[in-house]
Amino acid sequence: MDASGVVLERLELDRLDELIDVQNEIFTDYIIPLRSTREFFIDFQKSVGGRLSDVLVAIHKGNIVGYANTVIDGAEAWIGGVGVVPAMRGKGIGTRLMMASEDVCRRRDVSEIILEVIEGNSKAQQLYERLGYRFARKYLSAEGKPIKFEGFGEHPEIATLKEVLELHQRSYGDTCWQRRKQDALIQSAKDGERYKVRGGFVVVRSVDTTGFVPFLGVVPEKRRAGIGTALARFALNRLWEQGAFKVGLYNVNEDEQTLRMLNKFDFKVTLKQIEMRKSL
Repeated sequence: MDASGVVLERLELDRLDELIDVQNEIFTDYIIPLRSTREFFIDFQKSVGGRLSDVLVAIHKGNIVGYANTVIDGAEAWIGGVGVVPAMRGKGIGTRLMMASEDVCRRRDVSEIILEVIEGNSKAQQLYERLGYRFARKYLSAEGKPIKFEGFGEHPEIATLKEVLELHQRSYGDTCWQRRKQDALIQSAKDGERYKVRGGFVVVRSVDTTGFVPFLGVVPEKRRAGIGTALARFALNRLWEQGAFKVGLYNVNEDEQTLRMLNKFDFKVTLKQIEMRKSL
């Protein structure tokens, strides 16, 4: 196919279902196959503070063949997904989508763009590097099993949403913009259980037989004092009490302390993501 007739447009609401079908085609051969739905995409946008009108789509002969999801928050922006259907790859469409997203950000006075790429997705990483994005840090996702513990160290107390938000901001004020978004934390906290100790917090949630620890944090001045371990013990025990068969951890820092904790609780790393940044 010739890509010379490709035009880039903002997503119109009446084409959202078409975009979902295109997303599912794009990610069938992804490192981790993904499956989206209209409801999931809308919820995802809400959770990261995105707007459908900021999603760019590539159109060829009247059909969507690619997209870039640009999420803007003040002076920061995040590319929450970019892809091109297999038949149209290698024609520069992905580059055009990224450059168009950057233009949108510049017009909105964005000074820095952040994105993540799965480790091993070398083509995407090379594209981002050519466009000027540089390595910032690496995150891990891991899976393990609930565990029954008799003691946790400090015993967490039920926390209010306000307390969790304050502790989260103190714990992650210097980390990835996406993880600082309050919308995602609020949604997880409302759907799950919130707990706190002096200097730390944890949110636990179970869906059917799968448990999640979507947020766990310790404020900088309280780190290396066993608080994170105590919170992890409590969370795994709480999910055991709820009858979960497995537990998922997502987007935790790849550092020595975290790796020791994962090893201690026999969690296996399932995914590594590289955060990249570019100043405009």
